[in-house]
Amino acid sequence: MTQKQAGFTLIEIIITTAILAVGIVAIMGMLPLGIKITGFSQMTTTAAYLSQAKMEELASLSYSDLAVSNNTEDYGTISGFQGYKRITSVDCANAVDLSAVSCDYDPTSDPDPMKKIKIEIFWHSSFGGEESINLISIVSRR
Repeated sequence: MTQKQAGFTLIEIIITTAILAVGIVAIMGMLPLGIKITGFSQMTTTAAYLSQAKMEELASLSYSDLAVSNNTEDYGTISGFQGYKRITSVDCANAVDLSAVSCDYDPTSDPDPMKKIKIEIFWHSSFGGEESINLISIVSRR
C-alpha cells in the first residue's frame, strides 16, 4: 500500500511565484504615478495657501486703501516659495457683470462702488507644463 504525500508540486510553486511576480511588478509600476500625484496635490495646496494669504492681506484693507494695481511676483521672488509666481490685480468693477471699469467715476451715480481682487498663482507641474489657480473676490465700500 502506498501512502499519498501531501504538499505542493514544483509546477504549483512555479505558477504561484509567477502570479505573485506579475502582481508585484504591477504595483511597483504604479508607484511613480502615485508619487507624481502626491507632488501635484502638495503644490496645488501650497498655491491655494499663497493665493488665500494674499487675498486676506488685501481684503483686510479699507476700500479707500485698496489701490488699483497690477503686481507680478515672478518665480524665485516669493520668500520661501521659490517655485511659484503670483500675479495680483485690483480693479474697479461694474456691479452688474464685474467687468473692469474706470475708477474716476461719479460716486453719486454709483452709490455702491466695488473693487475686484484677482490673484493668479502659477507653478511648474510634475506632469510637465505650467499649472495655475485663480482666486477672485469683490470688495465694496463699507
